[in-house]
Amino acid sequence: MFEEAKRSLVEYGRRLLESNMVGGTAGNLSVRVSEELFAITPSGMPYNEIECDDVPILDMTGHVVEGSRKPSIEFRLHLQIYKNFSDVQAIVHAHPIYCGVLSILRLPLPALNETMLMYSVFVPVSEYANSGTEQLARNVVSAMRQSRAVIMANHGLVCAGESLKEAFDMCETIERTAKMYVLALSTGKTIFTIDEKDALEAMEFLRKNYGQRS
Repeated sequence: MFEEAKRSLVEYGRRLLESNMVGGTAGNLSVRVSEELFAITPSGMPYNEIECDDVPILDMTGHVVEGSRKPSIEFRLHLQIYKNFSDVQAIVHAHPIYCGVLSILRLPLPALNETMLMYSVFVPVSEYANSGTEQLARNVVSAMRQSRAVIMANHGLVCAGESLKEAFDMCETIERTAKMYVLALSTGKTIFTIDEKDALEAMEFLRKNYGQRS
C-alpha cells in the first residue's frame, strides 16, 4: 500500500543526496499518507539503495504498521510535527553546510531576500537536544510555531510543507539564503535585512501571486 508516497520518498531521498544537502545516510524524509499514518525513510540506509519496499509506514504512536525496515531514528520528530501541525503533509530533515554553520553559531536566519520570503520571514534556531529524543521533537515543534523551516542547534535543518516538493524546495532555498548570510557575515560589514512589515507583506503577496494557479 501507499506506493506513490513510497516512490516519492525514494525519489526525493536521492535528490537530497545529489543536492549535497546530506552526506552518507544522514537526514530523513517523510510524507503523511493518512490522518493517522506516515511513511518515513529507513534508518541507516544509503539513499541510492533505498527501494519502495524498504520504506516503513508508522502510526501516530510510532509503531511500524507496514514494512520490515527499522524507521529513521528521528521518527519522533516527524511524528510530533504531524501531530501538532495539521497543514503539514511532508517533512525533510537535512544537514546542509551553511545552515549547519548557523546551527553551531546558533544564529537564526533573518529576512534577507524575497526568495526566502516564499517560505518564511525568519528561520529560528531550536534549542539543543540529542538526536532521536522526544526532547528534540518538542524543541523543534516549539520553534516551528514561528516558521515551517527550523535550524536545529548543532544539528541541521528541518522543513515542513504541504507536499514533499515544497519541503524539499524550502530546504534548498533556506540553504542558499544561509550561504549568502554566512558569506555576508564573513565580510564584517553591515548586513541589511528586510523589516518585518515589508517581509510579511512580501510573503503574503508571493504566496497569492507567484507561480501558476488554476
